[in-house]
Amino acid sequence: MMEFDTVLVPVDFSEASEQAYDRALELVTGSNPLVVLLHVLDPGLADFSQLHGFGSAEETMRIMRQNAENKLLDYQQRKPSGVDVQTLLCEGVPFLEIVKKADELQVHAIVMGKVGTRGQVERMLFGSTAERVIRASTRPVLVLPWHPGR
Repeated sequence: MMEFDTVLVPVDFSEASEQAYDRALELVTGSNPLVVLLHVLDPGLADFSQLHGFGSAEETMRIMRQNAENKLLDYQQRKPSGVDVQTLLCEGVPFLEIVKKADELQVHAIVMGKVGTRGQVERMLFGSTAERVIRASTRPVLVLPWHPGR
């Protein structure tokens, strides 16, 4: 079985990313095991919200940031003893930010869910975020299938 000292787990708060986080907690080993949770706020979603009359992009981003901070804290509190879990929140294009943070942090692997919250049309046109991370990253990427209800 593969084991890593430091792993990056991109989360979009879907059930698939929760399962990836749980698996990463099982995989991380060593004297100082570290899981880094990363959530990327996509400004395009805030722009979409403003364009369709749901409020300003700035207000939408503020709400998205607050929600993400709360959810990351929830994830962090589920960690087992002996594993350090750090959280990161940034803005940008999700797959680019994931690859960039993995390199900056020099993680040993990226562990992520196969299916996230992206729409079907976007997946057909550009591929899933996981597919784009695999193509762009020089680090090992473990993509886990989603098992509903687990």
